[in-house]
Amino acid sequence: MSGSRLSAIAGAALAFQLCAAPLLAQGLPPAKTLSGYQETASLETGDSVTEDLALDDQRVRGVLSFPGLEQAVAPWFAWKKRLNDEYGLKLQFSYQSSRQTLSDTLGEEDAAAMRLQLQGSWDLLGRGTKNKGTLTFRLEERQRLGTAIPPTKLAFEYGGIKPSGGFSDFGFALTELAWRQSLMEGRLRFVVGKISALSWYNGHALSSSLRGFQNLALQSSLTKPAPGRGIGGGVAYEFSEHFGVVAGIHDANAKTADNPFDTIDQGEFYKSVEFRYWPTNRDMRRWDVVRLQFWQQDALKDKGVPESKGVTFLASRLLQDRWFPFVIAGLSDGKSTVMKKDFTAGLGVGIDTQHRAARDIFGIAVNWGEPSNDLLREQVTTEAFYALTLVQNVVITPSVQWVRNPAASTAFDDVFTFGLRFRTTF
Repeated sequence: MSGSRLSAIAGAALAFQLCAAPLLAQGLPPAKTLSGYQETASLETGDSVTEDLALDDQRVRGVLSFPGLEQAVAPWFAWKKRLNDEYGLKLQFSYQSSRQTLSDTLGEEDAAAMRLQLQGSWDLLGRGTKNKGTLTFRLEERQRLGTAIPPTKLAFEYGGIKPSGGFSDFGFALTELAWRQSLMEGRLRFVVGKISALSWYNGHALSSSLRGFQNLALQSSLTKPAPGRGIGGGVAYEFSEHFGVVAGIHDANAKTADNPFDTIDQGEFYKSVEFRYWPTNRDMRRWDVVRLQFWQQDALKDKGVPESKGVTFLASRLLQDRWFPFVIAGLSDGKSTVMKKDFTAGLGVGIDTQHRAARDIFGIAVNWGEPSNDLLREQVTTEAFYALTLVQNVVITPSVQWVRNPAASTAFDDVFTFGLRFRTTF
């Protein structure tokens, strides 16, 4: 399917489709779904196919309500439900855009980009059981929207070294094609294919450029490597309801939009083992978790990067179905990562609304990082955002980022990034 065809699908649907853009409040009790998709025991967070399918199908009312329009588009979601019931196929379409503006700059002042996605999962073996085999996939179109650079490059315009947003402009690409298999009644799971190396480790419930924090430093530790989506594999085993381990190996040279077979033959890998402790029940694992990751990356010969290693830590908890504190920390030898040391503390707050049965979410977090390059300054990054469900399935998110002491430039001591994100799924 071409990028233009995907754009045509989105253009036709955006005029009338309404989608649930769930945020923090969806873990407790499960909300009514649009297409009957059920929550899954996903091992991933952030920008992952499994998370999107589970979260975006839940019904969340918006500030505005159009019952007639919702009734008119109900057959669309009913068709998606039939696909899942009869064939085990889940589909999701989404459109999201982001625009960011700087208070001070050495070059470009604005950046904007869009992401159009078609993604899904197809249960091909053991459907309806805990030992199922599933094919997951994602097609994406990413383009700039009238600016010279996308948000992924904007921070470099003032000397920052942490991307201020996850919106790039690589064009059209197949960014995931993977087989996921569960065994031993779901206690043993593995995945292999073209997958993300980022969403598996050291992430929390608001680690998403599409739903939560946009600055990558507030999503997970930047003391670990960040290869693109490429060929990789992983295995997970649950020793008990409260303790498990996830181990994976990924192509260290992968570039998300490129052919994954172009780099895998270099034989240079990023390897990780992450131990997880879930202090409460299975339904709360997305929020209530402690993660301890150990990683090692081979030397990247063509890039002149020596072998490296490090450790990351994350702890988060949802309290009173409202308060979501989290902390992140990381330490590496600094040979292959942006940061040698970093620490993040953050808080998500579910905001009750008197006029509707839904919640908005406010998030704030601050990160300190010591760059791997000793010539750069220690940088402090803060972000605050408010995610507002405008109408069912449409979320707008204003945000502000404050960077103190941009690491790669002494031209400014303080720089602000003002952002506005839009997202709809159907």
